Amino acid sequence: MTFRELIRKSKNIIARRLKLQWISRLYGSPLFKKPKSKIRIEEVRDIQDQLLREGIYSKVEEGTRNYYLKVVRGPNPDATIRYSTHIILFLLTMLTTTITGAMLKGNNPFASVEQLATGIHYSIALLLILLFHEMGHYLAARYYKIEATLPYFIPFFFPAFHPGTLGAFIKMKSSIPNRRALFDVGAAGPITGFIVAMAVLSWGFYNLPAKPGVIEYITNIHPLDDAHGINLTLGDSILFTLMKKAFAIEFLPMNEMYHFPYLFAGWFGLLVTAINLMPIGQLDGGHITYAMFGDKARLIAIGAFALLVILNVYLISSFKSFIWVLWILLILFYIRFRHPPTMDGSVRLDTKRKILGVLAYVIFVLSFIPLPVYIP
Repeated sequence: MTFRELIRKSKNIIARRLKLQWISRLYGSPLFKKPKSKIRIEEVRDIQDQLLREGIYSKVEEGTRNYYLKVVRGPNPDATIRYSTHIILFLLTMLTTTITGAMLKGNNPFASVEQLATGIHYSIALLLILLFHEMGHYLAARYYKIEATLPYFIPFFFPAFHPGTLGAFIKMKSSIPNRRALFDVGAAGPITGFIVAMAVLSWGFYNLPAKPGVIEYITNIHPLDDAHGINLTLGDSILFTLMKKAFAIEFLPMNEMYHFPYLFAGWFGLLVTAINLMPIGQLDGGHITYAMFGDKARLIAIGAFALLVILNVYLISSFKSFIWVLWILLILFYIRFRHPPTMDGSVRLDTKRKILGVLAYVIFVLSFIPLPVYIP
């Protein structure tokens, strides 16, 4: 958008409700103003929202006598998207998760196409959760005219226990206009992914056979008392425990659960959701926390990090588990604690978003797994 187009579009939307300061043309950012006695702040915010829907960012400032609206160029959300990289990574991730799914069911995916195909249910279930999570972010960003990439999936294969992927992410290529937009973009991903994970888990629990069928299924993969096997056990979250009770399948041992594709995909989806909702830095939970609390989010992030360190010390001393060490290092050297400000920090969240923010914290608590994987 050229500067002349920016002036024209802004004036058309504002429609004489604010007066353009002509000298601001010299600085490349049009500045509009109106005396406080002639316009309410709610009307100025409404103008700001209208500009944002057209991809024009702005910042509201309050002077002694006037309200000021500073307009800046927005992103270019219609830039050409190169689909090839996204498609290739998605297909590779589908392959690695299909291979992993087949191995989790006790099959050899490299022996035949038929055995490889047994992992497709796990692959589809897991990729649906990740896809909906990232598309939640992407569509919310597009709604606010924020330039963002399509999801990048990360394929990964390891012959030992692993979900078959390192997850997925999108990249933001322009600034976030205000805290309301930051909240919507940050919350849309984990909440959407959580809903799909719950659907996948419910499907898996509903279709689980009775205890004799579960025992028969497992014994077809390996002996129940395998002295040479590794007793790898998955940790429980509060929500997973409640769902096992609700579906009356408490007989399913957590050291065998990963053989069931929908249950393992849903379990992993909850774990991913919880990790993303940690209220730290630029994780999704960090976005939500900054949108709700502003600069106080840094103190909340430090507090959450301290709890994670305490948890890690306990796990090391009691279970010899170093499972959270990598995340501690990532937070210290990459994610950090301080969240970058939005372009307009004066926009506050409405009651509906505050309630949704509290719900996101509840989802985090219910989905968090203190010890995700361990060997008793």
